[in-house]
Amino acid sequence: MPAINTLDKEYVMVMKLHGDVDDEKLRVVLKEFTGAIYQKPPLRSAVKRQLRVKHVYELELLERDGRYALIRMNVESGTYARKLAYDIGEVLGVGANMRELRRTRVGCFTEKEAVTLQDLKDAYTLYKEYGVEDLLRTYVKPVEYMVRHLPKVWIRDSAVDAICTALRWQFQVLLN
Repeated sequence: MPAINTLDKEYVMVMKLHGDVDDEKLRVVLKEFTGAIYQKPPLRSAVKRQLRVKHVYELELLERDGRYALIRMNVESGTYARKLAYDIGEVLGVGANMRELRRTRVGCFTEKEAVTLQDLKDAYTLYKEYGVEDLLRTYVKPVEYMVRHLPKVWIRDSAVDAICTALRWQFQVLLN
């Protein structure tokens, strides 16, 4: 769904540096990659490989263990984290690659709202066997919840037919 897929994303990435770099130098380079950056998608990607501008809103060094760096990134949709790690390594002069990546947010949806499949199954079983639906309703949100970040449009009941007719006409034009 484009209303969700195109939202900004937040990740936590484990990046392995191929050489020794002190924390301060790494933080300086991370700042250089904040803002508008040029990025060419990797060979194995779902989009055409052409240079494009992507926005990196924030890069934060969370932890460091030897050559492994834990980095939180807040980026525009379509930013390739693997390529970003590679490019950071190039600027550092030691090389780097992404070892792990975890998405922690898409738009207004955070991983704190996520539920395990087991929890969902258990809630469904409670509903099916005992009629208890509270837990299931907590986990399964109405469709309106998914688009709550979009601006609302309020129309009067008397305008519904006119809007539906106009939309039907536009869809017919698009299909022909």
